[in-house]
Amino acid sequence: TWKELRGESCIEMEDEAYKKSICTSRSFPDQGLNKIEDVEEAVANFASKCSKKLREQHTVCATIVVFAYTSRFREDMPQSYINEMVNFEVPTNDVQEMVSKAVVALWKAWKSGSYYYKKAGVIACNISDDKFIQANLFDTVDRERQAALSKMLDEINKRNGEDTVRVAVQGYGNNWHIKNEYISRQYTTNIKDIIIVKA
Repeated sequence: TWKELRGESCIEMEDEAYKKSICTSRSFPDQGLNKIEDVEEAVANFASKCSKKLREQHTVCATIVVFAYTSRFREDMPQSYINEMVNFEVPTNDVQEMVSKAVVALWKAWKSGSYYYKKAGVIACNISDDKFIQANLFDTVDRERQAALSKMLDEINKRNGEDTVRVAVQGYGNNWHIKNEYISRQYTTNIKDIIIVKA
């Protein structure tokens, strides 16, 4: 302790291990969403964010879980819960593959009716290092081409802004965005919030 307090490192710092699971989710404003198109767009964006986080930590996932549920506090409204697990034949971090599987899982589990989903999300689990991927003999996907495309998309988005290039199903709707009516003013990033000085 005496040496550490004087700036001499005595314990080797280990690199932080990658996350064992990654969850991206949001609560929806007002009473929630009841159109599958809106929830689909949200889930597609959540899956895209998970894939980006996986690539950033150089990992892949073998499983994703897509979930959505109604507000448990609204006893006057019908209750529903979606929880679909998807296993990949080959662990992946590819945005197209993850988004398409997540959307298919949502459509498969969707319940018609007057359900208002208050929260939804995607969890990536069974995560492993991308250097040690167990391949599948019958895999029909060109993994090298897929990885090159993902790298190019990441470079374009890094250079031109997040989600400049995206999967079409991610859309540009605002119905599912997080509640932020009490957010602080964004003086440097939002033209509407720039301070006006009067002399």
